[in-house]
Amino acid sequence: MLLNCIRLFVCVFCVSYYTKCCVGQFINFSNYDTTTSPPLPFPACQADDLECLRRGLRTFFFLMESGHMGMQSVDPMLLNSLTVALPEEQLSFLMRRINVTGAKWTKLAERKFNLPGGKNGVRFISNLHVTGEITMMTAARIDPFFARITMDIQDVESNITYSWAGQRGFDNEDYIFIGPERVAVRNSRTPFFFVQSNNQEDTTRMEQVLKARPTFLEHLSNEITIALMHSVVDNFRLFASKNYVNFNIDQLSIALDELNPKPENRQLNLFK
Repeated sequence: MLLNCIRLFVCVFCVSYYTKCCVGQFINFSNYDTTTSPPLPFPACQADDLECLRRGLRTFFFLMESGHMGMQSVDPMLLNSLTVALPEEQLSFLMRRINVTGAKWTKLAERKFNLPGGKNGVRFISNLHVTGEITMMTAARIDPFFARITMDIQDVESNITYSWAGQRGFDNEDYIFIGPERVAVRNSRTPFFFVQSNNQEDTTRMEQVLKARPTFLEHLSNEITIALMHSVVDNFRLFASKNYVNFNIDQLSIALDELNPKPENRQLNLFK
């Protein structure tokens, strides 16, 4: 009996020993405390250094993607509905459940200063992939045509102009206030599209109309791009209102008036 007890004790000891030491056979699950990485720093860029400004734009889209400070992600972006009508031909299109991807790769093409009215501007170039449901309504047929549509919007150009000013906050810090923006969009090419429906007649008819009237596709892509860019500017506005700048605006204005440098030679690191 004593011998059996000794054997049992030795077996239990061996099992415990191998459980702790034999790392090749057992996995130790631990609950590690993880911390969120701090936001990437914005580079200090000259106003005419597009490559540096593009790196800053990548950082900003990264912050949008992570929902930093309550910003909304724009890739993907969902739109409820969009309508384009041609009353003189009694023809209209309704696009619903629109899903837009590719915004995060938007490229900064130009930065503009001292535009009429004291505004600034940027020019973006984007390649967007769009999917959704499309309905075509005509006077010649009571029942509408239904289909799923996929569009590739390539090299679409967005010109955004806006006003901005410095404001002193309750915390005695200086913030950038971005005023209302204006977005103008230009397509360099007609968007590529593909429609698919359970009804072959609907598919064929919609393809014929869209190919014969490419302006419908251009209007749809323009409205989608404009909605996207308004969302981007809204995020810029939110970010600027919550992050104070590293300089005193009044002192900076006096210094710039004294030195009178050209705007394109100013170098500012706006964000902490």
